[in-house]
Amino acid sequence: NPTNADAGPDFQVCVDTGSIQLTGTPANGTWSGTGISPAGLYNVTTPGVITLNYSFGSGNCLTDDDVDVTVNPLPVVDAGSDFSVCIDAGVQSLTGNPSGGTWSGNGVTNSLGDFDPSVAGVGSHTIYYDYTDANSCDNIDSLVVTVNDLPVVNAGNDTTLCNQAISITLSGIPSGGVWTGTNINNNGEFTPSGTPSGIGLFENIYAYTDANNCVN
Repeated sequence: NPTNADAGPDFQVCVDTGSIQLTGTPANGTWSGTGISPAGLYNVTTPGVITLNYSFGSGNCLTDDDVDVTVNPLPVVDAGSDFSVCIDAGVQSLTGNPSGGTWSGNGVTNSLGDFDPSVAGVGSHTIYYDYTDANSCDNIDSLVVTVNDLPVVNAGNDTTLCNQAISITLSGIPSGGVWTGTNINNNGEFTPSGTPSGIGLFENIYAYTDANNCVN
């Protein structure tokens, strides 16, 4: 009596699986079909349902069996666009698509996607978003976060003035910043009041915003 060939149960793989070895029973049969060698080495390439055949015996004793292989595509994963942030901006919440994946990379403080620029440090950092779908197929996308340092700002030396209604202009470095404080306008023109209320210690602040929109 012929021995029935058994190609095994239908199964699923991901498209990036590569080569897998199929085993039929009894051993030493012959495989045929798209992408498979007679010995059963199957090269996974294209998504879809592929039918492979396993035959055993010869002549009137030849039997065969089919197995369906479902090749699943990888999920489409999007980590989002590259962006820049100042080092003092605080924790940034990253959002990947589809939701439910995990984040990793320099400056990422947890898998949910909290990115802390102060932890990452100044420079460009590649951040990865890894997502696995219901078919257990996994894909990764990345983005680049550029962390910019704060500008170096100098408001100048402390100054002692007489209490008079004569103004002086303070100069901050780099130029182009904004002054705030008591008895001073945005351009740095400081005027003592000329009255007793003008006597005392006044703190004036110079703020400069650079080309990266970082402020110091």
